[in-house]
Amino acid sequence: MSNETYAPGDYTFSEIKSQAGSWGAVFSRIDSKAEQFRKMYSESDEIIFTGCGSAFNISHAVAPFFQKLSGKTCRAVHASEIMVNPELFLNKNRKTMVIGYSRSGDTTESVRALETAKSLNARITAVVCFKQSKMAHTADLALILEEAVEKSVTTTRSLTAMVIAGYYLAGKCTGSDSVCQNLKKLPDIARQKMDMFHDTGKKISSEKNITKYAFLGSGSYYGLAREAQLKFKEMVLLPSDSYVSLDYQHGPMSNVDEHMLVTIMVSDTGRSYDLELAVKMKSLGGMVFVICDQAGGKFKHYADYLIELQTGLGDGVRNILYMPALQFMAYYRSLSLGFDPDNPKNLSYHIELKTG
Repeated sequence: MSNETYAPGDYTFSEIKSQAGSWGAVFSRIDSKAEQFRKMYSESDEIIFTGCGSAFNISHAVAPFFQKLSGKTCRAVHASEIMVNPELFLNKNRKTMVIGYSRSGDTTESVRALETAKSLNARITAVVCFKQSKMAHTADLALILEEAVEKSVTTTRSLTAMVIAGYYLAGKCTGSDSVCQNLKKLPDIARQKMDMFHDTGKKISSEKNITKYAFLGSGSYYGLAREAQLKFKEMVLLPSDSYVSLDYQHGPMSNVDEHMLVTIMVSDTGRSYDLELAVKMKSLGGMVFVICDQAGGKFKHYADYLIELQTGLGDGVRNILYMPALQFMAYYRSLSLGFDPDNPKNLSYHIELKTG
């Protein structure tokens, strides 16, 4: 019998704090199958990324960067759409590679999406955390990230490990050696900055005046904005939204007031627009949290909270360094409201459908 004592959120905290340690294994696992991945990639005309929940957010984070490096059409499609409406997204006369993400590998929609895609001549890659999973057995090629397995229902380190796997796979398939080398720097950078991520997230969570959240990102950051929103939906149960950064001005900003925290994930390509957005959110009375690589004086002036990474790494490489502070922020806000971040209300480790 174990003598360990458990407090609400223990698993989630440990998994956020330790996630950099799980990233290193991603590179060696992909390297060991690099030729197989490259062959499947080279024989494909297009790539569809799919999943549910956090795995769908991963798809949104990876697809734009994969397209940037490859020049091939890459898009995120929800697994349930492939399961229910395959004719809208798959053409058996095209050479399609489908990359399916799932922590458990047993989520019904994701399993059936891969089975459906395979029946329509698509080549299948599964990125999961469990070797003995349905998706791993369905796939032509499986990437098993056992080091990212979590006890918590809430996804944190599995999410970031799968995102970095997507970016590294893009680099390997396209021969982008500089991207691969820069990605390998991330575990050490994250370890060095984890205390800052923790302290910033905890500090923001203590601001009780904040009762609404918006997470904004463009390009490959949009999927991460969606994931930050999901963490707050799951753990905090307060109103939260995610949008492509500039789309927030087209209606949603009507909700901005002194109780709203707007988090802006700054990209290199959209930097000037992100600054303009920060200025506007402040003028509407909102609080602004800026995450960027290099802030400059203007961002520092308009941000209520700021993380300046100072890595010198570009978009699509540094991205996952934006996540730990947001995960800590959700974790501590959840505890302050009396919830257990490990076991969000109404949720389970994975979803199984009874239909069919």
